[in-house]
Amino acid sequence: MFNRVIAVLLFLLLANITNADAKVRGESKVINLPSKILAEQRELLIHLPNNYQLNTELDYPVLYLLDGQRNFNHVIGSLDLHNQDNDAQEMIIVAIKNTHRTRDFTPTYHESYNEWGISGGADNFLNFLEQELIPYINKNYRTNKFKVLSGHSLSGLFAVYAMQARPELFQAHFAFSPSLWWHDKVIFKEAEQFFANRATLNTYLYINMGNEGGMMLSAYQQYLALLKKYSPKGFRYTESLVEQESHNTTALAGHPKAFYALQATLNCPKEVIEQGLEAIEHFYTQQSQLYGYQITPSYRAVNHAGYIALENKAINKAIKLFTYNIKNYPHKADGYDSLADGLAANGQLNEALNMMNIAIEKSLIENVENNSFKHHRDNLLNRLKER
Repeated sequence: MFNRVIAVLLFLLLANITNADAKVRGESKVINLPSKILAEQRELLIHLPNNYQLNTELDYPVLYLLDGQRNFNHVIGSLDLHNQDNDAQEMIIVAIKNTHRTRDFTPTYHESYNEWGISGGADNFLNFLEQELIPYINKNYRTNKFKVLSGHSLSGLFAVYAMQARPELFQAHFAFSPSLWWHDKVIFKEAEQFFANRATLNTYLYINMGNEGGMMLSAYQQYLALLKKYSPKGFRYTESLVEQESHNTTALAGHPKAFYALQATLNCPKEVIEQGLEAIEHFYTQQSQLYGYQITPSYRAVNHAGYIALENKAINKAIKLFTYNIKNYPHKADGYDSLADGLAANGQLNEALNMMNIAIEKSLIENVENNSFKHHRDNLLNRLKER
């Protein structure tokens, strides 16, 4: 039942039946990238965020999605739904279609699995990612330095292996039902030493497992024991045993959870938000130093601070915060709606009405649901009539 509901929600999201002029949010394209390292062409499915063309001052994280053809559509839908609720970063999605799956995702050769294809090419595939694909994406799109690697089953094994083999290459790793049992759990030979010898590990890991049982589950539990045993500074992880999901659906059910959990590790803490704009800016200055690129204070954090100010009757402070958000995120219709709240609380109903008209106009460009904006505008019109 849960899976059917998710499927329906994703269908509606992708169909985007929220306005008469319905269109898919964002832009998708297909690229063929020749690889000298892999001696073949690799087909990429690339999705640009909904607001990529609306605010050309912003750079974006990149999600490198393995088993790309299988996972592309549902990941677009899941991420976009979180984006609309400000529960996840907007990201460029780069989905890599498979050619020789077993070759690319396994760290060692194992003759017992030759029926699946020749194995043991994970390091070479990492070379492709690091030396060819990532530079290509950075050159052709507005990217920042935050990169996420996402994989399922064998490609989930690869995501874990990439974290251990080249921990600085990606800043977050998603591993859904990872095949950690591969080649007599060969990955554990390096894992213990890797975690034991690292004082710092500035990355995030989301890892889950469904109802697989057997060697899938035992290897997963063994890896969790390692994660609990060692805690390098800066390392964050979330584990989730989703027994209602099968092996084939853990990526579908897991991506929304992973997006939300990753964002939770990056969000400005509530106690910082309550201190106001200066504290928020300081927090993101520290985040910028940590990740090596300039991070704009998040819309959600500043908006939250604005409403705290409103609740405390600090109306001018709230208006300042909402105006600050509009300056940083001029494409977001919701920002003008929030500023209208601040202006209305200050008795500036005509100015608030103007903001609501802008919010509705922006919502059509941003392609977001705008019924609440229309109701807000109607309420302001009624208040003006009652004056």
